[in-house]
Amino acid sequence: MKYTLIIISLILLFAPYLGAETKSSSKTENAEQIIKKMDENLDYTTIKYNAEMTIFIGDKIRTKELTAEGVSEGNKAIVTFTNPSDKGTKYLLIGENLWIYFPEENEVVKISGHMLKEGMMGSDFSYEDALESQQLSDKYDINLICEETVNDRLCYVLDLTAVVKLVQYFHRKMWIDKEYFICWKEEMYAKSGKLLKRAEVQKIKKIGNRYFPVKTSMKNMLRENSETVFEMFDIFFNEPVPAKIFSIRNLRK
Repeated sequence: MKYTLIIISLILLFAPYLGAETKSSSKTENAEQIIKKMDENLDYTTIKYNAEMTIFIGDKIRTKELTAEGVSEGNKAIVTFTNPSDKGTKYLLIGENLWIYFPEENEVVKISGHMLKEGMMGSDFSYEDALESQQLSDKYDINLICEETVNDRLCYVLDLTAVVKLVQYFHRKMWIDKEYFICWKEEMYAKSGKLLKRAEVQKIKKIGNRYFPVKTSMKNMLRENSETVFEMFDIFFNEPVPAKIFSIRNLRK
């Protein structure tokens, strides 16, 4: 989902499909139209929102609150956590580079290497999820395989198989609403066929002339009894966002 990304952006939660192109066999022409319409529905120049991220691990529940601003040009986003235990912690995304600021240490750390596979703030979303390339078609062969109903909504089912080695998920399936062009569900698999993660949209909202996913859950199937729910509030599209906020210097303010 152009989600993906999200957090750092559901900004990122929803970014991976921007500009996606599919191959032009007779079967993938339909898939191309579906991806294009989904992109158009999720497209924005800028985005601002408040959000709540709830992490369920067994009987433990942790809730985090944040504000986020992002611009699609240059794939830039900044997220600031506001709940007491994480207050002042910030993430900065520029292109495919991601930094975190720890206020107590007044330290900025670039997320790279093995850290990319870790869960963001202990959630089911990994940093790799946030940093995924925007061009799915560069990495996957995309096909429309059938239609199924999800949440009482008729959906196209797209099957994506990796065509390059450097991918986080070898195989993916997406269920995309035939009317609203929202990806209600996505499953992400290893090459062995093992299900690694499942993302599901739990709530959509009409904003302007489109429906937008505002509440999404992610389950890391490799973590027992684990789920993260991300809900966005106060969403504003295409309002001015100062370019200067997307800098490492700004993280320390």
